[in-house]
Amino acid sequence: MNQDCESATTLREIIHARRTEKVLVRPDAGQTLSPERLEHYQSLIHQSLIDAGMAPFHFPRGVDDIAEPWRAYSLMQPDARALSLVLREEMAITSKEPQLLDGCGAVVLMTWLPESAADGSDAPHLAAKLRRRDEEHLAATSAMVQNFLLLCTAHGLGNYWSSGGVLGGPDVFKHLSIPTSERLIGAIFIDVPEAADQPAERKPGAHRNNRCDRWIRWSLS
Repeated sequence: MNQDCESATTLREIIHARRTEKVLVRPDAGQTLSPERLEHYQSLIHQSLIDAGMAPFHFPRGVDDIAEPWRAYSLMQPDARALSLVLREEMAITSKEPQLLDGCGAVVLMTWLPESAADGSDAPHLAAKLRRRDEEHLAATSAMVQNFLLLCTAHGLGNYWSSGGVLGGPDVFKHLSIPTSERLIGAIFIDVPEAADQPAERKPGAHRNNRCDRWIRWSLS
C-alpha cells in the first residue's frame, strides 16, 4: 500500500471513529486538571484550530484584516467552570449548558461573520447577494468545525458539537466580549479523560446508528 492510500485509510478511520458524547457533571464533581496537563491540552487545541483553519472559503470576509469568515473563542477548564458558575448563579440558567461546561476539559465557541443585515435594512438589490455570500460563509465555517472535530478525535480528545443554546445569547456574548455582529455556529465541548470522573453522565449522540448511503445520487448520461 502506497503512502497516499495509507493516508486515506487513516483519514477514513478517524472520520468513522469520531463520536458525539455529551459529558455532564454536577458542579465540583469533576477532576481538576493540573497546570501541566492544561498547558498540554491547550497546545493541542490551539494547533488543531490552526490546522482546522485550512478549510476552504469562497469569499474573504476581511473583518479586522482577517480573511477567514469564522472566529474561535476558547476556554480551558478553569474558565469553562467559571462561565458555568456565571450561568448558574448570575443568569439563573437551568438548562444543560452549565453541566457541560463543568464536565469538559475545554470548550471552543465557534462563530461566523454574516454580511447581510439582521434587521433587513440592506437595499433589495444587495440583500440577495449578501444572503448568498452568508451561505458561503456558513458553509465554510461548518467545514472548519468538522476539521477541528476530526483533529480532536485524532488526538484522542472526545468532542461534542452543540448548537450552543444559551451560549449563543447576548448575555454570554457580552460576558466573553464576543461581538454581537457574530453568530454562534456551535459550542465544541472537548472531553479530556482526566476531567470527568465517575460522577459524569455520558450521553451518546442520537444519530450515530441512523446512517445510510441512500442520499448519494449519480447522474447518468
